[in-house]
Amino acid sequence: MKKNQVHPCTFHEVMTKILLRMKILTIFMLITIATVSAKSYSQQTKLSFNLNQVTVAQVFSEIEKSSEFILLYNEKTLDLNRTVSLNIDNEGIESVLTQLFADTKNSFKIYDRQIVILEADGSVPTGIITEVQQPQRKEIKGKITDESKLPLPGVSIVLKGTTIGVTTDANGEFLLKVPLDAKTLVISFVGMQTQEADISKKPELNLTLTAVSVGVSDVVVTALGLKREKKALGYSVGEVKGEQLTETPQLNVLNSLQGKVSGVRISQMNGNVGSSVNIIIRGAKSLSNDNQPLFVIDGVPVSNTATNLYNGADMGNAISDLNPDDVESISVLKGASAAALYGSRAGNGVILITTRSGLKGKKGIGVSVNSSVVFDVLTDVYPYQTKFGSGKAGAHILETAENESWGSQLDVGEKWVLLNSNGVAVPLVSYPNRIQNFMRTGYSLTNNVAVEGNNKNGYFRLSVGDMRNIGMIPNTNLNRNTINLNTQYKLSDKFSVTANINWNETGSDNRPNVTGDDRNDVVRSLYEKGAQVNILDLKDYWMPGMEGLQQRVNASKQNNAYFVANENTNSFKRDRLISKVQFDWNITKELSLMGRFSRDAYTEIRQSKRAFSTTTNTTGYYNVYDFYNKETNMELNLSYKKKINEQWNVNGFIATNKRYVYGQGISNTAGSLVIPQLYTISNGVPGTITYSSSWYEKAVYSIYGMASIDYKGFAYLDLTGRNDWSSTLPKANRSYFYPSASLSLLFSEMFTMPEWLNYAKLRAGSAQLGNDTGPYNLDPSFSISTDWGSAKQMFMGGNLTNNTLKPERSTSNEVGVDLKFLKNRLGLEATYYIVQNKNQILNISLPVESGASSKSINSGNIESRGWEINLTATPVVAKDFRWDLNFSFTKNKTRLKELAEGLTNVDFYSIEGGNGVIRTKVGEFMGDIWEKPILKVLDASSPYNGYPIIASSGKYQIDQEPSHMVKIGNTNQDFVLGVQPTFTYKAFTLYANIEWNQGGNFYSNSWMFMQNNGVNESSFSGAPYDKSKNIVDQIKANPNAFFGNWVGGRLPELGGFAWPNPVPSTRYADASFNPGVYQVTVGGVKSYVENLGDPALTKWLDPFNANQASNRAIVDRGVFSSTYVKLREVALSYRIPKNLLQKISIQNASVSFVATNIYEWTKAGIHIDPERAYRNTGSSWIQGAEYYNMMPWTGSLGFKLNFDF
Repeated sequence: MKKNQVHPCTFHEVMTKILLRMKILTIFMLITIATVSAKSYSQQTKLSFNLNQVTVAQVFSEIEKSSEFILLYNEKTLDLNRTVSLNIDNEGIESVLTQLFADTKNSFKIYDRQIVILEADGSVPTGIITEVQQPQRKEIKGKITDESKLPLPGVSIVLKGTTIGVTTDANGEFLLKVPLDAKTLVISFVGMQTQEADISKKPELNLTLTAVSVGVSDVVVTALGLKREKKALGYSVGEVKGEQLTETPQLNVLNSLQGKVSGVRISQMNGNVGSSVNIIIRGAKSLSNDNQPLFVIDGVPVSNTATNLYNGADMGNAISDLNPDDVESISVLKGASAAALYGSRAGNGVILITTRSGLKGKKGIGVSVNSSVVFDVLTDVYPYQTKFGSGKAGAHILETAENESWGSQLDVGEKWVLLNSNGVAVPLVSYPNRIQNFMRTGYSLTNNVAVEGNNKNGYFRLSVGDMRNIGMIPNTNLNRNTINLNTQYKLSDKFSVTANINWNETGSDNRPNVTGDDRNDVVRSLYEKGAQVNILDLKDYWMPGMEGLQQRVNASKQNNAYFVANENTNSFKRDRLISKVQFDWNITKELSLMGRFSRDAYTEIRQSKRAFSTTTNTTGYYNVYDFYNKETNMELNLSYKKKINEQWNVNGFIATNKRYVYGQGISNTAGSLVIPQLYTISNGVPGTITYSSSWYEKAVYSIYGMASIDYKGFAYLDLTGRNDWSSTLPKANRSYFYPSASLSLLFSEMFTMPEWLNYAKLRAGSAQLGNDTGPYNLDPSFSISTDWGSAKQMFMGGNLTNNTLKPERSTSNEVGVDLKFLKNRLGLEATYYIVQNKNQILNISLPVESGASSKSINSGNIESRGWEINLTATPVVAKDFRWDLNFSFTKNKTRLKELAEGLTNVDFYSIEGGNGVIRTKVGEFMGDIWEKPILKVLDASSPYNGYPIIASSGKYQIDQEPSHMVKIGNTNQDFVLGVQPTFTYKAFTLYANIEWNQGGNFYSNSWMFMQNNGVNESSFSGAPYDKSKNIVDQIKANPNAFFGNWVGGRLPELGGFAWPNPVPSTRYADASFNPGVYQVTVGGVKSYVENLGDPALTKWLDPFNANQASNRAIVDRGVFSSTYVKLREVALSYRIPKNLLQKISIQNASVSFVATNIYEWTKAGIHIDPERAYRNTGSSWIQGAEYYNMMPWTGSLGFKLNFDF
């Protein structure tokens, strides 16, 4: 019996399921729409207000403020000062006016959005032209569009000096009847520049409204959620709006930021959907943590790390639980000046996420629906050779038990017994598509429904989201359910209460293994298969009659990929609640008080299963890990603002915060199982069961404040200060203060600028931030090992703690300019920064006699310098066409300035047994790659000076002298450039997101093993040579072309040499060698003998060993350029005309074709993604090296539908 077997879904099956869901959704939509009658605006609109003892004029004002109605009346004959009281609760305009004019002689006429208050005799007031009478008049018609030439509905068109006016319809068009002598119309719309138009000579008016000048009145979200005018900021803040984040469906909101914000580097750690994302702002600032920024959602700090590994599987960032459709904007606080108010936890920058609310919606209730489906398809697969099968013994010997592919030739008629040949020798044939045959078409289906509304007393938005992903690897998936509520209510004019609740549940029945360190990695299992294996023969992965006990394999060293995918699973379920309650009290016009309680808490359960016959767990394995993390913050903020006079404005606040962090976890493991496929701890074999539990807590108390001074609207000075007291630092160093200062000068407001320069701003900032350490790093503690019979075993960890640790401290300075040219069609923001990070907390090695292996100390100073440049442009604006461009440029270099006395370098990762290392030396840039070179003759007097010294085995040797190590690369890029072009033609919009990473290097363990194992076609032959000429002469004539490489080939036609006598019994003409010299001693005298291909003198090797010696141990063979260009996003959208939608009461609707990651170019050309050059060590990721992190490149294609009721 096959247990839990999952068969790959065909594209047709996937489409059938998805189309069925979409049909159901469509039917539901049509039923909903059919129930909404196409009423006029006056019939649909409901009003609610409670006004006591107010004038008629105030009632009119409330009506126009709460709706789109325009009231037309004669101010001279209508009593506007009459006092009335009205209590209106969800009533139509006719009911409201009937009550207003009860017991008076006035009446009214309603013309959709226009309301005429008639005179006492029932006539239309003089000077008001409506359709009820036809005096001499003229018609003015036209169309109002935005800068994209798209129609603007709801624009106010009013005859200057009167109340005569209309608003544009859904197509941006209007028709207004005015007196014959009318001369000027005033055209206005929220967020647009108000214009006046002369109508004295022409009856038709077509206008384009432009947005308010960017940079002058832009408002951005800054530290602590404060909304401030961008012109007042003395530091750089990157902002991305929600519509830019959801151009294409992304399961992790961080992926939506890639290439869009300068100074920010975002990398996906592996190629699976839902994988962790690494985000670094202005370079790495710490040598001891993962350098991830602080995330704050609607004022709530949330936990997020880049290291989310569990038994070889990547469980994904916790921040990916957030539904991208709920995000209104993301602000990136890059410098210390911007983030200083968050104190010690903001040392790596801050990302502020603001979710959508009903605040900006129209009055009343609105419903929006977003739905998308995308299909994941292979776009590139690592090219593996299909000419030779498994083995190491030569081109005519098949060894199915071997992982290497140096065996028999395929497709030439050689016969061998195979897995599927029933014991009969059959011709060896190749199966070139094992990756494609194994993978299936993945897809993601996302739906989101939101209801929002607002009135004068408050607003709300409630959204429900659902995401379902089916992975390309069989039996893998990822699901997410979200509910988000954002609401505010005014209890009075001075007191309001805000509440935010964000609940999400994310889970997976199986997350694929990505470590490559064991053979539970499906990708590794596939690439280690010989090309003679038909992967589909392994789909029935249990041996007949041994179901649950023995997997079907073609090689005893390997796991069956189908077995791994279906039986060796890593599952999780994460339940998270982010919540906030806040009050705002305007005590006076100048003084206000804010109180806020926020909480981020989540529970996660993980399970890891290994079935019987797994290569590393032959009798099974089971682990269950249950943990809980919580953070609460209580904040009180007293703010003050004062306009001293026409020249000076001041504002500021003082606040206090208490942060409390708590976590606990329980992990139980059964190292072997008694009964197969029964995954419980109680089923563990006695003596193999281990229990582990832990808990921690941490508290930080803070006082902080800010003072901001505004002089004449062109000079702004901000001063901030914060003091933290952390429980994780020793008492003497527990208190630390962080100041900041920033200045903004608007030269375009101070001086008269040239006509081509609209806006000019100079800004500068300086600040200090820091990082404390984790809990329980001050004093030693004991750990408990497995029981020794009835006795407990306890031990002290190898790291010697330090109770004098100080917080890491970061000092940041930046200067920048913001410029706008050519009526805002060209914009530039440029920033240069220097960041120094001192008191780095490091673990240094100790001698064995100390009783510990390492010690935590404060040591080191690293410095980052860089440029951030953002450029916006609108190269073309035509009648129906518009082209916009956004560029973001980032260049950062980080250098290790100093370490504690006696320390010269910091090592991050050892390569191939220490033959190479990712190391940073004092005075050098972070991320240098070093290697031990080939051992060579170093004797200038010798004719063989510089020749490799060959060992007695015939292989190259590695020079073990530390001082001879050479630098061969650096893991950091030279610069990153993001480009987002947007083309708009009428109702069509084409958007793209392109990212270019230039420079840097990475070490590919994958490529090294592909070469070592004979999977690469480049392993067929060694260094090329001319067979018609003497090989010894060729090497001496051009030694650089041969030294370090191997010479020979798998077959004579591939460069193999004839074996000298005696010929190995399994070998043909495939003799090969490592060129150089070897040492001999004759009569006590040492000399060198040439190993250059002379049949009598050369130490011959088989191709496998010759290739291995020239590749595996020599690190630079596996170092490649990290330069790449990616087309990350493409979206073609169509906005359905509003005149088609209004009949079915839909406000807006669009449909989009979307694509992500559909093209990548790499300079290295080895079909391994440099972005994923992260080495999974089991507990963390190391940048600059990768090991079987080679999930095939995947692109996504699909559709997205948005509509609003």
